[in-house]
Amino acid sequence: MSSGMVRWGGLAGLAAAVVFLLSGILTIIAASQEVPTSSSDYLLEVLVVVAFVLALDTLAGLHAVQRHSGRYGILGAAGFWLTFVGYVIVVVIAHLVVLAGGEPILSVRLGGALLVLVGSILLGAMTIRARVLPWWCGVLLIVGFPLGDVLNNVAAGGENIVFAIVWGSIGYSLFSWSGTVGEQPSRVS
Repeated sequence: MSSGMVRWGGLAGLAAAVVFLLSGILTIIAASQEVPTSSSDYLLEVLVVVAFVLALDTLAGLHAVQRHSGRYGILGAAGFWLTFVGYVIVVVIAHLVVLAGGEPILSVRLGGALLVLVGSILLGAMTIRARVLPWWCGVLLIVGFPLGDVLNNVAAGGENIVFAIVWGSIGYSLFSWSGTVGEQPSRVS
């Protein structure tokens, strides 16, 4: 992967933050209305899909910048893949439920959420360990998904606001990263 992939991942993270924030605000507005409209529901669905696709691009940039670090290793790659596949499952199943109304496949969505939870904790820990990006990127990965889920149960749209902060911050860190992909410290004596 090139530094272009890292930069594109950063731009995708910044764009994901804007779209997540917009969808969070629209969710809060829609929750306050007594009668939701189907057009606003579809607009929210499209915004959330776009935001998650951009977040997946950011994950790819995050993996690209760290994968050659000796400290990231196979555990970092496993965390990336678990998180990536988990987010894909969550998004696909959530939208199938909305379109088809299939309650039985919600257990598959819970499986995807478990993959995201385990993967993001592992990816966050390995991001902190790799020391390629600031430590707080790893912390955001670790706390972002569970915190978003808790806040979504407290207030509609809370999860999207948390995701806007997480992916925007990681995107900014990727976009402003100025090293070479896989750069290792010199061991000259």
